[in-house]
Amino acid sequence: MANPNPLYGTGIFRRRIHLRADDNAVAVELEDGNHGFRIVLRHDGEQVSGIDVDAVRHPFNTCPEAAVPLQRIVGQRLDISAQTLRDRLVPGENCTHMFDMAALALSHARGNGSALEYDMAVEDEVDGRASRVEISRDGRSVHAWQVQAHHIVAPAALAGLPMMRGFHAWASRQFEGAELEAAIALQRAYFVAQSRRFSFDPPEANPGIGDGMPQGSCYSYNHGAVERALRSTNTVRDFTHTPEKLLRFEP
Repeated sequence: MANPNPLYGTGIFRRRIHLRADDNAVAVELEDGNHGFRIVLRHDGEQVSGIDVDAVRHPFNTCPEAAVPLQRIVGQRLDISAQTLRDRLVPGENCTHMFDMAALALSHARGNGSALEYDMAVEDEVDGRASRVEISRDGRSVHAWQVQAHHIVAPAALAGLPMMRGFHAWASRQFEGAELEAAIALQRAYFVAQSRRFSFDPPEANPGIGDGMPQGSCYSYNHGAVERALRSTNTVRDFTHTPEKLLRFEP
Protein backbone atom coordinates (compact mmCIF):
# COMPACT_ATOMS: atom_id res chain seq x y z
CA MET A 1 0.00 0.00 0.00
CA ALA A 2 1.11 3.58 -0.67
CA ASN A 3 2.45 5.71 2.15
CA PRO A 4 1.05 9.13 3.14
CA ASN A 5 2.59 12.01 1.20
CA PRO A 6 4.42 14.19 3.76
CA LEU A 7 3.95 17.22 1.50
CA TYR A 8 0.18 16.89 1.30
CA GLY A 9 -1.39 20.02 2.71
CA THR A 10 1.14 22.35 1.13
CA GLY A 11 0.07 22.34 -2.48
CA ILE A 12 -2.47 22.52 -5.26
CA PHE A 13 -3.36 19.87 -7.81
CA ARG A 14 -3.51 21.46 -11.25
CA ARG A 15 -4.83 20.16 -14.55
CA ARG A 16 -5.05 21.82 -17.94
CA ILE A 17 -6.94 20.69 -21.04
CA HIS A 18 -6.56 22.38 -24.42
CA LEU A 19 -8.82 21.60 -27.37
CA ARG A 20 -8.73 22.78 -30.97
CA ALA A 21 -11.21 21.77 -33.65
CA ASP A 22 -10.28 22.04 -37.33
CA ASP A 23 -12.00 20.92 -40.55
CA ASN A 24 -11.96 17.18 -39.96
CA ALA A 25 -10.03 16.73 -36.72
CA VAL A 26 -10.08 17.69 -33.07
CA ALA A 27 -6.84 17.76 -31.07
CA VAL A 28 -7.00 17.54 -27.29
CA GLU A 29 -4.10 17.81 -24.85
CA LEU A 30 -4.25 17.07 -21.12
CA GLU A 31 -1.62 17.39 -18.44
CA ASP A 32 -1.73 17.25 -14.66
CA GLY A 33 0.44 16.01 -11.83
CA ASN A 34 -0.04 12.37 -12.81
CA HIS A 35 -0.82 12.33 -16.52
CA GLY A 36 0.15 13.69 -19.90
CA PHE A 37 -1.90 12.69 -22.94
CA ARG A 38 -2.53 13.93 -26.47
CA ILE A 39 -5.25 12.66 -28.76
CA VAL A 40 -6.43 13.53 -32.26
CA LEU A 41 -9.95 12.53 -33.23
CA ARG A 42 -10.60 12.51 -36.98
CA HIS A 43 -14.03 12.61 -38.66
CA ASP A 44 -15.78 13.14 -41.98
CA GLY A 45 -18.38 15.58 -40.70
CA GLU A 46 -20.83 12.82 -39.83
CA GLN A 47 -18.94 10.12 -37.96
CA VAL A 48 -15.57 9.37 -36.39
CA SER A 49 -13.04 8.04 -38.89
CA GLY A 50 -10.07 7.55 -36.59
CA ILE A 51 -8.44 8.38 -33.29
CA ASP A 52 -4.73 8.62 -32.44
CA VAL A 53 -3.33 8.58 -28.91
CA ASP A 54 0.01 9.77 -27.60
CA ALA A 55 0.45 8.62 -24.00
CA VAL A 56 3.30 10.89 -22.89
CA ARG A 57 3.16 10.34 -19.13
CA HIS A 58 1.04 7.84 -17.22
CA PRO A 59 0.94 6.01 -13.87
CA PHE A 60 1.34 2.41 -15.12
CA ASN A 61 3.11 0.60 -17.92
CA THR A 62 -0.28 -0.79 -18.99
CA CYS A 63 -1.96 2.60 -19.54
CA PRO A 64 -0.96 3.03 -23.23
CA GLU A 65 -2.69 -0.28 -24.01
CA ALA A 66 -6.00 1.50 -23.41
CA ALA A 67 -5.67 3.09 -26.84
CA VAL A 68 -7.02 -0.23 -28.18
CA PRO A 69 -10.51 -0.26 -26.58
CA LEU A 70 -10.78 3.46 -27.36
CA GLN A 71 -10.86 2.51 -31.07
CA ARG A 72 -14.51 1.55 -30.54
CA ILE A 73 -15.26 5.23 -31.03
CA VAL A 74 -14.41 4.88 -34.73
CA GLY A 75 -17.63 4.76 -36.72
CA GLN A 76 -19.71 6.48 -34.04
CA ARG A 77 -21.84 9.42 -35.18
CA LEU A 78 -20.78 12.89 -34.09
CA ASP A 79 -24.23 13.53 -32.63
CA ILE A 80 -24.21 10.42 -30.42
CA SER A 81 -25.59 11.07 -26.94
CA ALA A 82 -23.24 10.99 -23.97
CA GLN A 83 -25.08 8.02 -22.44
CA THR A 84 -25.00 6.00 -25.67
CA LEU A 85 -21.30 6.69 -25.99
CA ARG A 86 -20.73 5.42 -22.44
CA ASP A 87 -22.79 2.31 -23.16
CA ARG A 88 -20.85 1.49 -26.32
CA LEU A 89 -17.35 2.31 -25.15
CA VAL A 90 -17.77 1.21 -21.49
CA PRO A 91 -15.64 3.73 -19.55
CA GLY A 92 -14.38 1.12 -17.09
CA GLU A 93 -12.74 -0.78 -19.95
CA ASN A 94 -10.89 2.36 -21.07
CA CYS A 95 -8.36 4.75 -19.63
CA THR A 96 -10.56 7.25 -17.79
CA HIS A 97 -8.64 10.23 -19.16
CA MET A 98 -8.41 9.04 -22.76
CA PHE A 99 -12.15 8.37 -22.68
CA ASP A 100 -12.94 11.82 -21.27
CA MET A 101 -10.71 13.48 -23.86
CA ALA A 102 -12.34 11.54 -26.69
CA ALA A 103 -15.82 12.43 -25.44
CA LEU A 104 -14.83 16.09 -25.22
CA ALA A 105 -13.39 16.00 -28.74
CA LEU A 106 -16.55 14.38 -30.04
CA SER A 107 -18.79 17.03 -28.49
CA HIS A 108 -16.77 19.80 -30.18
CA ALA A 109 -16.12 18.05 -33.50
CA ARG A 110 -18.32 20.42 -35.48
CA GLY A 111 -16.77 23.56 -34.04
CA ASN A 112 -14.43 24.16 -36.96
CA GLY A 113 -11.70 26.64 -36.02
CA SER A 114 -12.75 26.80 -32.39
CA ALA A 115 -10.43 26.37 -29.43
CA LEU A 116 -10.85 26.27 -25.68
CA GLU A 117 -8.71 25.75 -22.63
CA TYR A 118 -9.78 24.52 -19.20
CA ASP A 119 -7.69 25.12 -16.10
CA MET A 120 -8.53 23.24 -12.90
CA ALA A 121 -7.11 23.79 -9.42
CA VAL A 122 -7.82 21.70 -6.32
CA GLU A 123 -6.28 22.85 -3.06
CA ASP A 124 -5.05 20.23 -0.60
CA GLU A 125 -7.52 19.78 2.25
CA VAL A 126 -5.75 20.72 5.49
CA ASP A 127 -6.84 19.88 9.05
CA GLY A 128 -10.43 19.28 8.02
CA ARG A 129 -10.81 22.76 6.52
CA ALA A 130 -12.62 23.15 3.21
CA SER A 131 -10.46 23.45 0.12
CA ARG A 132 -11.11 25.62 -2.92
CA VAL A 133 -11.94 23.71 -6.09
CA GLU A 134 -12.13 25.79 -9.25
CA ILE A 135 -12.30 25.54 -13.02
CA SER A 136 -11.86 28.31 -15.55
CA ARG A 137 -12.50 28.28 -19.27
CA ASP A 138 -10.26 30.49 -21.39
CA GLY A 139 -9.29 32.39 -18.26
CA ARG A 140 -12.82 32.97 -16.91
CA SER A 141 -14.02 31.13 -13.82
CA VAL A 142 -16.94 28.77 -14.45
CA HIS A 143 -17.24 27.01 -11.08
CA ALA A 144 -15.56 27.79 -7.75
CA TRP A 145 -16.60 25.62 -4.82
CA GLN A 146 -15.49 24.98 -1.26
CA VAL A 147 -15.23 21.24 -0.62
CA GLN A 148 -14.74 19.34 2.62
CA ALA A 149 -14.69 15.56 3.11
CA HIS A 150 -15.76 15.01 -0.52
CA HIS A 151 -18.86 17.21 -0.21
CA ILE A 152 -19.50 20.77 -1.30
CA VAL A 153 -19.95 23.22 1.57
CA ALA A 154 -20.21 26.42 -0.51
CA PRO A 155 -21.91 27.97 -2.36
CA ALA A 156 -24.99 27.43 -0.23
CA ALA A 157 -27.10 26.35 -3.22
CA LEU A 158 -24.87 23.27 -3.65
CA ALA A 159 -24.05 22.59 0.00
CA GLY A 160 -24.07 18.91 0.94
CA LEU A 161 -23.83 17.59 -2.62
CA PRO A 162 -21.19 14.89 -3.21
CA MET A 163 -18.02 15.32 -5.23
CA MET A 164 -17.45 11.59 -5.62
CA ARG A 165 -20.12 8.90 -5.98
CA GLY A 166 -23.43 10.47 -7.02
CA PHE A 167 -21.86 13.57 -8.56
CA HIS A 168 -23.01 13.01 -12.14
CA ALA A 169 -26.62 12.47 -11.12
CA TRP A 170 -27.02 15.84 -9.41
CA ALA A 171 -24.74 17.76 -11.78
CA SER A 172 -26.81 16.62 -14.77
CA ARG A 173 -29.89 18.08 -13.10
CA GLN A 174 -28.20 21.28 -11.94
CA PHE A 175 -26.25 22.25 -15.08
CA GLU A 176 -26.42 21.98 -18.84
CA GLY A 177 -24.29 22.81 -21.84
CA ALA A 178 -20.92 24.42 -21.14
CA GLU A 179 -21.58 24.61 -17.39
CA LEU A 180 -22.19 20.86 -17.22
CA GLU A 181 -19.12 20.13 -19.33
CA ALA A 182 -16.99 22.22 -16.97
CA ALA A 183 -18.53 20.67 -13.85
CA ILE A 184 -17.73 17.14 -15.08
CA ALA A 185 -14.16 18.17 -15.90
CA LEU A 186 -13.76 19.70 -12.44
CA GLN A 187 -15.08 16.60 -10.69
CA ARG A 188 -12.60 14.44 -12.57
CA ALA A 189 -9.77 16.74 -11.51
CA TYR A 190 -10.97 16.55 -7.90
CA PHE A 191 -10.95 12.76 -8.07
CA VAL A 192 -7.41 12.60 -9.44
CA ALA A 193 -6.28 15.24 -6.94
CA GLN A 194 -6.82 12.74 -4.12
CA SER A 195 -3.67 10.96 -5.30
CA ARG A 196 -1.69 13.85 -3.81
CA ARG A 197 -2.46 12.35 -0.41
CA PHE A 198 -0.11 9.44 -1.12
CA SER A 199 3.47 8.74 -2.03
CA PHE A 200 4.05 5.91 -4.49
CA ASP A 201 7.79 5.76 -4.00
CA PRO A 202 9.50 3.48 -4.57
CA PRO A 203 7.48 2.62 -7.72
CA GLU A 204 8.52 -1.03 -7.66
CA ALA A 205 6.89 -1.41 -4.25
CA ASN A 206 3.55 -0.03 -5.49
CA PRO A 207 2.18 -2.14 -8.37
CA GLY A 208 -1.36 -1.56 -9.51
CA ILE A 209 -2.69 -4.68 -7.84
CA GLY A 210 -1.61 -3.28 -4.47
CA ASP A 211 -3.84 -0.21 -4.76
CA GLY A 212 -6.98 -2.13 -3.87
CA MET A 213 -9.05 -0.39 -6.53
CA PRO A 214 -12.33 -2.04 -7.58
CA GLN A 215 -12.35 -4.15 -10.73
CA GLY A 216 -13.22 -1.98 -13.69
CA SER A 217 -12.20 1.36 -12.17
CA CYS A 218 -10.25 1.89 -15.38
CA TYR A 219 -8.33 -0.13 -17.97
CA SER A 220 -5.28 -0.75 -15.78
CA TYR A 221 -7.41 -1.89 -12.84
CA ASN A 222 -9.22 -4.52 -14.90
CA HIS A 223 -8.53 -8.24 -14.59
CA GLY A 224 -5.89 -9.12 -17.15
CA ALA A 225 -4.20 -5.74 -16.85
CA VAL A 226 -3.95 -5.06 -13.12
CA GLU A 227 -1.83 -8.17 -12.59
CA ARG A 228 0.70 -6.70 -15.05
CA ALA A 229 0.36 -3.04 -14.02
CA LEU A 230 3.72 -1.80 -12.78
CA ARG A 231 3.99 1.77 -11.63
CA SER A 232 5.95 4.01 -13.96
CA THR A 233 9.04 5.78 -12.67
CA ASN A 234 9.55 9.56 -12.56
CA THR A 235 6.00 10.38 -13.64
CA VAL A 236 4.60 12.50 -10.79
CA ARG A 237 4.83 16.28 -11.11
CA ASP A 238 3.90 19.13 -8.75
CA PHE A 239 2.58 22.18 -10.59
CA THR A 240 1.54 24.04 -7.42
CA HIS A 241 3.80 26.99 -8.16
CA THR A 242 4.42 26.41 -11.87
CA PRO A 243 1.07 26.28 -13.72
CA GLU A 244 2.77 27.80 -16.75
CA LYS A 245 4.53 24.46 -17.29
CA LEU A 246 1.28 22.61 -17.94
CA LEU A 247 1.02 21.22 -21.48
CA ARG A 248 4.75 21.58 -22.06
CA PHE A 249 5.02 17.82 -21.40
CA GLU A 250 8.50 18.25 -20.00
CA PRO A 251 10.43 15.06 -19.14
